[in-house]
Amino acid sequence: MNNFSDRLKELRKEKNLTLRDLANKIGTTKSTLSRYETNDGMPKQDILEDLADYFEVTTDYLLGRTNQKYFKQDETIAFHTDKKLTDKDLKTIRNIIDAYIDGIDKKEKE
Repeated sequence: MNNFSDRLKELRKEKNLTLRDLANKIGTTKSTLSRYETNDGMPKQDILEDLADYFEVTTDYLLGRTNQKYFKQDETIAFHTDKKLTDKDLKTIRNIIDAYIDGIDKKEKE
């Protein structure tokens, strides 16, 4: 199972973010994130939660305690629908949300 530093680096690269980009998004420093990625420290609870929120994963996934990357369907979308969604449906929804957020980020930079 991967450890925190591996998971953080993997998630950051999946979103094509530099350390500086990620630091700016969660309100910390590049050097702090670099220490985490080189396994030279662990974040305090508030930063861990900020990272999990940003990447939309569980803190247990970030810490390497589980391979379940996302919250269970019942926890994240139960209030939106009473239909049972497949993994493919959930992935499509995540992609739509990511595209929407990317659009917001681009508008903010303009």
